[in-house]
Amino acid sequence: MKKEKSQLNIWQKLKKPILALAPMAGYTDSTFRVMCLKGGADLVYTEMISAEALARENKKTLKMLEFLPEEKNVIVQLFGKNPEAFAKATKIINEKFCHPLEKGDPRLRGDDNKKICGIDINLGCPAHKVFRTGAGAALMDNKKLAREIIIAVLENTNLPVSIKIRTRVKNTTAIDFIKFIKDLPIAAIMIHGRSLAQGMTGPIDFAMIKKIKQLLPDKIVLANGGISTLTDAEIMLEKTGADGIGIGRGALGKPWIFNEIKKCLASSVIPLKNGIQKTKFNFFLDPRLAAGQADLHQDDKKNIILRHAQLFLQHNDNLIPLRKHLIHYFKGQKNASKLRQKIIKIKSLVDLEKI
Repeated sequence: MKKEKSQLNIWQKLKKPILALAPMAGYTDSTFRVMCLKGGADLVYTEMISAEALARENKKTLKMLEFLPEEKNVIVQLFGKNPEAFAKATKIINEKFCHPLEKGDPRLRGDDNKKICGIDINLGCPAHKVFRTGAGAALMDNKKLAREIIIAVLENTNLPVSIKIRTRVKNTTAIDFIKFIKDLPIAAIMIHGRSLAQGMTGPIDFAMIKKIKQLLPDKIVLANGGISTLTDAEIMLEKTGADGIGIGRGALGKPWIFNEIKKCLASSVIPLKNGIQKTKFNFFLDPRLAAGQADLHQDDKKNIILRHAQLFLQHNDNLIPLRKHLIHYFKGQKNASKLRQKIIKIKSLVDLEKI
């Protein structure tokens, strides 16, 4: 198994709490990753990428690994069920996509010279079409195969390897799973605080996430699920003791949420009797911010939307694929239903500017 190179381990270099854009199929494309990086995200995940398709060097899949010049700190997430395919896909990522940034790039500092800074294995996707193939969350309930896949990736890269799991899949809890693979040199874990049965709704199991962090005191543990307001972020960090959070749907239409959390999250260190220091998180006492109701000035928001569209058009012929993102920007506004009818007809920048 390849030894993890500390100089490549972005996870250990980031200031805590780490704020990551969680992977979302169909949404965390290159343009949205850039918008979230500009909005304060420390790390950004790609959409789920099929290990099998990448191993076959499928053209559409290879295109998903083309990065914009503004991108950095990208975690590539793979899914599948074949250890051999994961091994080959990992080699392809290393050989074809882990190129140094161009000389003179202001982000080029020592060893921090690659856009891709890690590989993540999806062990938590609840989508039926993924689960029924034995991939995604199904692997949590197939611990032996999941372990083989993790080893296959670790043996073929010097990039830090992370995994994404859920609190429970059928009869396998996150604790059961982590105990089975905790001896492996994975760098980080993102745990969605809901079970497979819950899907994307229902209460978050803060206690389970906290237990995982206690099991892995030397690993980075990110808490994920149901974070759409600043208060959600505070509660998640406070109740789980996680090293950071992964925000998925909460960033749709709000790529600036990461900076808002950083601005409103102030830390104070409290010394405890046993010598351990605990970091307590507190938000500024603005009730609108606490409820997640405060928004950007309308002009600022308009500029961000236009910037997103302009960036998208640099690599796409029209704005039709961007409509799904544009709809989220206008959610909650007055006359949202009327705006939606206009948005689903947008094709060009001129169309967008008329709204």
